[in-house]
Amino acid sequence: MKPVLSFVSLMAIGLIAASAIALIGTTLTRIPADGTTPLLDYRSLSIGLVIGLMLSWLARLSWAEMPRRVLNWLWANERNFYRAGLAGVLLGVLIFY
Repeated sequence: MKPVLSFVSLMAIGLIAASAIALIGTTLTRIPADGTTPLLDYRSLSIGLVIGLMLSWLARLSWAEMPRRVLNWLWANERNFYRAGLAGVLLGVLIFY
């Protein structure tokens, strides 16, 4: 639960900071001719924050040991793959017979 709350609070802080910077920057530099206030595109801002968080999470992974970890996981789950394959063959026989 703690990682989820940490992620949500980080997203909220990022959204607040980005909207404050965007509103201050747009009102000081450019005012629309029709008198409306400049709007912030929250969807693209949220997508950018999520991509940034995912990139920072991916940067913490050790990519040198990733193939060894994948092979260890495959070796540990060998029996499960055998069972799933056998279940698929038996289901194929039942469906197509």
